[in-house]
Amino acid sequence: MIRAVFFDLGDTLVAEESVGKKHLWEATLQKLPYLDEVLKELKRRGYKLGIITNTVISREEHVRMALRRIDIEKYFDVIVTSVDVGFNKPDERIFLTALKGVNVKPEEAVMVGNRISADILGGNRIGMKTILYKWNERYLNEIKSPEEQPTHIINSLKELPKILAEIEKPQ
Repeated sequence: MIRAVFFDLGDTLVAEESVGKKHLWEATLQKLPYLDEVLKELKRRGYKLGIITNTVISREEHVRMALRRIDIEKYFDVIVTSVDVGFNKPDERIFLTALKGVNVKPEEAVMVGNRISADILGGNRIGMKTILYKWNERYLNEIKSPEEQPTHIINSLKELPKILAEIEKPQ
């Protein structure tokens, strides 16, 4: 049973170029298509939602401030930044910190992100289901090993609720 869904931030929830060279809390973030309706649906289904993000200087409170300005902070139960924990994805410790924050085991969680080398690899290593969100070509996402193979690949956030329902089905 899946109890939690974790997201990367840049190019998964918001367009990375909308941050530019500004600090996260100063940037005018551009939400990706269908974000609001998908987050609302996932909360309606009872999932715990979280963000696991590699940041340069932003801490949880900065991410929350930025998300509050685009009215999506309310959906997230936990936000873990690499600055706060001292480790970047794919280090398992950043994922384990997020899981602990919502009291969920790795096998009860899904990681959604746009980078194989960080989001997919890290989630797979600790036993999470993983979903590669491939809506642009910014990152070369070549799968080089079984450990880098996502459970699913989506091209739109709109696909996420259906994919989660498929993952939930008994095998």
